[in-house]
Amino acid sequence: MLIKFLSFFVHILLLTECTLTPKSRKSGEKGSKPDKSEVVRSGPDEIDVFEKNLVVNPPTAKEIINNHKAYCKKTHIKRTQGKSLAYITPWNNNGYNAAFIFANKFTHISPVWLQAKRVDKGVYEILGQHDVDKDWMADVKRAGKANNLKIVPRIILENWLAEDYVKLSMMQDEWDGFSNTLIRTAQKHKFDGYVIEIWSQVIGRLRSDLIINLVQEVSMRVRKEKLEIILVIPPMRSKTPLFDQNNFNDLYDYVDGFSLMTYDFSNVHRPGPNAPIRWIEDCVKLIAPDIEKREKIFTGFNLYGYDFTPSGGGAVINHDYLKLLKKFKGKLQIDEKSQEHYFEVKEEDGKHIIFYPTLFTINERVKLVNKLGTGVSIWELGQGLDYFFDLF
Repeated sequence: MLIKFLSFFVHILLLTECTLTPKSRKSGEKGSKPDKSEVVRSGPDEIDVFEKNLVVNPPTAKEIINNHKAYCKKTHIKRTQGKSLAYITPWNNNGYNAAFIFANKFTHISPVWLQAKRVDKGVYEILGQHDVDKDWMADVKRAGKANNLKIVPRIILENWLAEDYVKLSMMQDEWDGFSNTLIRTAQKHKFDGYVIEIWSQVIGRLRSDLIINLVQEVSMRVRKEKLEIILVIPPMRSKTPLFDQNNFNDLYDYVDGFSLMTYDFSNVHRPGPNAPIRWIEDCVKLIAPDIEKREKIFTGFNLYGYDFTPSGGGAVINHDYLKLLKKFKGKLQIDEKSQEHYFEVKEEDGKHIIFYPTLFTINERVKLVNKLGTGVSIWELGQGLDYFFDLF
């Protein structure tokens, strides 16, 4: 059985070298050294994961445990050919650190800070502004100046009634009110635009033509103020996709990009891989068979994993994943069809199957998006392993 992943942590640490379980010293013994197999290397390091021959299929548990902290100091090198968007969340401080250290690998950083609320006719409020960190924004933009890094917070529509969606989709006063609120908030905090997550929230409540009209009207107004709009879009999950080529074409000239959520392919009720590689390719080609239009697509990469258990399972973040991995000996297994690695361990409650990205599986997807001509979007920076960033 294969499996889906959820949230997961990046640890950006200092130049130190430590051991997992150093040998205890006997009384009077001098200079006892830890077993070299237990040494955990930390970054920044002189060479990258390719030079260390770590991008292998399959990796061993020991290779991952001993090397996952050691990212290359050449953080200015960008291996993805298109634009690159990375999300961070306010509940995961490691993402803030990663955004600063690896800033030159990205063109856009999207903090998950904001929620839009409709309070009256044509009147809107932006919640979550207490999370905005202007000092961090300034530091990250300076660090990412080589790529003219942009800060584009994600915004969602929170606690809306069905009538709120309908009015925003059809009435000019609502378009003006919502757009002006976005513009004022961006100018106040010096945002470069927004990542707007609306499609999946309203597709069951509004016809797609109304949603398209809404996005077009709001985007036109906001982009006139030199602010960017990136639209979050769902991947193909059935023969009747929620977002198709016609929708893509209708919106192509109205937005600066599409954040395509190519992850969460499986779930607890249908265990399996999080993002099968051929499915990712199919999702891109479904909406953009023309390669010339793919430059606006940010193909989704998950940096999180999932632990499936007899009772269902749950998210695995960095330290939980490594804790489970230490109980496993030998090489991970790969599902050839999805090109995802997994391993199994026995716990008190039964067998656990853990799926999590590896250097090899991420690199295969980087090569795919470079071939397809898309950019990347990473959910999210605080959930992966340090050395993953050598690949982006």
